[in-house]
Amino acid sequence: MPNLPCVVQEGALLFARGTHAKPEDGALLRSLLHRCGLVEEGPEAWVDIHTGLSGSGVVYLFAEALAEGAVKMGMPSALAQSIASQTVLGAGTLLRDSGKHPAQLRSEVCTPGGTTIHGLHALERGGVRASIMSAVEAATTRAQELGQKPAAGNINCVLLQYHDALSGVEILEMHDLMYFQGLRSA
Repeated sequence: MPNLPCVVQEGALLFARGTHAKPEDGALLRSLLHRCGLVEEGPEAWVDIHTGLSGSGVVYLFAEALAEGAVKMGMPSALAQSIASQTVLGAGTLLRDSGKHPAQLRSEVCTPGGTTIHGLHALERGGVRASIMSAVEAATTRAQELGQKPAAGNINCVLLQYHDALSGVEILEMHDLMYFQGLRSA
């Protein structure tokens, strides 16, 4: 399951090998996808969880909220967005490269009576941790619903192939039928 940060080679991908796929098939897939970012293998049951965790964009809302908080306090929007995105990138890089648990890094940043602990307290009062966990759960559940096999003879997705005249590229897209139903009703 790829995600949008693959565009900048910083995605997080999870794949599951089918029952007939060999370890070397997994190695081949990993070698083909490694330029997209982190590539992990796991059981198929984890693919929907990955969608809820990484593919559903929860972190964008967090980065947006950080920037909006700075704007509320008087910082220009463009600067706030730049700093918020760098903060998320820096924190993510540190988390990945240090091998430390997020709680340990949070503890290292908190000084007694400091700004971080006051900000964290406000987040806890607002139920942010539970809300984020619920967002991952809701996205995972929806991924599971969308992944249900249709009844025999029913089609739940459509594969489109077309040529983009401007770029000269062949485009292959897969859409859930609900996508087309939404277009028809709009």
